[in-house]
Amino acid sequence: MLRSAASTILRSSPRVRATTPSSSWCTASPLRSQLSRQPRFAVVRHAATSSTGGGSQTTRDKLRARPYLLLVGIMPVFTFFLGVWQIKRLQWKVDLIDQLDQKLHQPPVRLPAKIDTSAIPEYAWRKVYVTGELDHEHSVELGPKTRDGQLGYHVFTPLKRGEGQDTILVNRGFVKREHRDPKDRPASLTTGPVSLVGMLRSQEARNSFTPVNQPDKGEWVFSDIEELARYTGSEPVLVDQIYEDNPGKVELFLREGVPVGRNAAIELRNMHATYAATWFTLSAFTGFMFFRLMRRPTVVTTSQYRKLKDL
Repeated sequence: MLRSAASTILRSSPRVRATTPSSSWCTASPLRSQLSRQPRFAVVRHAATSSTGGGSQTTRDKLRARPYLLLVGIMPVFTFFLGVWQIKRLQWKVDLIDQLDQKLHQPPVRLPAKIDTSAIPEYAWRKVYVTGELDHEHSVELGPKTRDGQLGYHVFTPLKRGEGQDTILVNRGFVKREHRDPKDRPASLTTGPVSLVGMLRSQEARNSFTPVNQPDKGEWVFSDIEELARYTGSEPVLVDQIYEDNPGKVELFLREGVPVGRNAAIELRNMHATYAATWFTLSAFTGFMFFRLMRRPTVVTTSQYRKLKDL
């Protein structure tokens, strides 16, 4: 009886069948829709270009896909021309040093009674011989300057060369900071006629960072020859005194406050060869980088690839 009841229940129970998802369900799946919206990528490999139109079109496609390549391609040319410019500057600096060296090896000349200031640039850095009396009352201390690691000032003093002759300005040289005031360097206040050898100077170029002189406050930081001449009552003619005495006396003079003139030499910075090497190295490096980038395959999206083909 129990067996017949169980068989009756099993026959009357509905059977559960595993259903297979239909194709319409798969299409409406959010995951499948999201995947279908993601861009597909294509690798565009460029074969070796030729002189035909197809090769040049391939290069344009690559530049459109990666615009920064245009900038990378300009850098080697730009830096190369900068290197060439520095080579020209190097030759100019070498010629200038040779000219100045020839002037320094010429014997000193005596300045004329009346000086044509328009001719000074032609004779700049020439050794000159001058005589006269120093006008200490109108001296100017310009600085701060340094000499052998010591802080101080350059003393500019008018030189009265006698009746009928122009008064000129002489940069007597360096004094230590504690001897800036003339009262603190009585040994430098010589009287009577003096004779000295110096170098005729032309006006230095002023840059945008050069401070402005303040004569009313006694602050002079830049050797503006015209301004110094007006303040001291001399002609705009500047001579740097040369110190050619025993080098062992320099420390003694500095200790007593006697100005020490400059050496009979001209030191000009000549870094143009280093600058040229730097620019040429950058040109070679960026040129190699541009070559490698152009040979690397371009990866673009399918939509980008289609737009490139339509152009």
